[in-house]
Amino acid sequence: MLLLQQIINGLALGGIYSLIAIGWTVVFGIIGLINWTHGEVFMIGAFVGFLLITHFKLNLFAALILAMVASGFTAFLIDRLAYRPLRNGPRLALFITALGASTFLRNLAAIIWEPHSRAYPPTLDFSVMIFQIGGASLTVNSLQVFIFVVTLVIMAFLQWFITRTMMGKAMLAASQDIETVSLMGVEVNHLVTITFWVSGLLGGAAGVLVGVLYAIDPMMGAMAGLKGWAVAVLGGVGSITGAMIAGLLLGVAENIASAYISSGYRDAIAFIVMILVLVIKPTGLMGFKFEEKV
Repeated sequence: MLLLQQIINGLALGGIYSLIAIGWTVVFGIIGLINWTHGEVFMIGAFVGFLLITHFKLNLFAALILAMVASGFTAFLIDRLAYRPLRNGPRLALFITALGASTFLRNLAAIIWEPHSRAYPPTLDFSVMIFQIGGASLTVNSLQVFIFVVTLVIMAFLQWFITRTMMGKAMLAASQDIETVSLMGVEVNHLVTITFWVSGLLGGAAGVLVGVLYAIDPMMGAMAGLKGWAVAVLGGVGSITGAMIAGLLLGVAENIASAYISSGYRDAIAFIVMILVLVIKPTGLMGFKFEEKV
């Protein structure tokens, strides 16, 4: 019963990891950039949601939508100001710029919001349901159910956007071969802009959901960004479906490890699992190899 309890607890966290990882993987899949600022975009979403709820007294749903827009706009600005001027330059220059922008945003947030933790005020009346199964108790928190359902809805909408709209199909094609897509008349800069917006929207949603579940602080983006990258690699970099599945698996794995081993190893689980998967299957769970003919 303890195992089932930890699986249920891990699904909400896993859904959040999936959103972060998909934000990573859509950017990397199209322009090949390891976007280290994604963790900070996630953090900004969390704080914008907190500000909207505490100071403007908005409900959770309105705060979630507006925080997603704020994070999407932040990701758009980062691309326009930091990445686009260097897009045709050396990869190392883009990598260093991403690290610099990430550090700048993290410290700017610490100056604006002060480097201490704070919690979202209760905005909805969440309850705890207790089920008796075979003489044992199984606890289900409606907050966890809410978070899991929201992440599923967002991922379902993203899947529809990618597979059913022209822009989504262009993004999918660009992840395979962006040069060929540009030769077919697709405006690459516009496509990349949409990609960063999508990445930012997902990061903002994850930030608010983490804020509802845990405390937030200006440094929260660093570990979230690393875990998002670990999940993206675990699922197969460039695979949206892989990121979804890997995020859920990691959330469950972390909770099981916390229950059976120690909560002190919680943050290490993502990287241990990533290393094991890469040793066994270097392309990740749902990644695949590209063979280039000369």
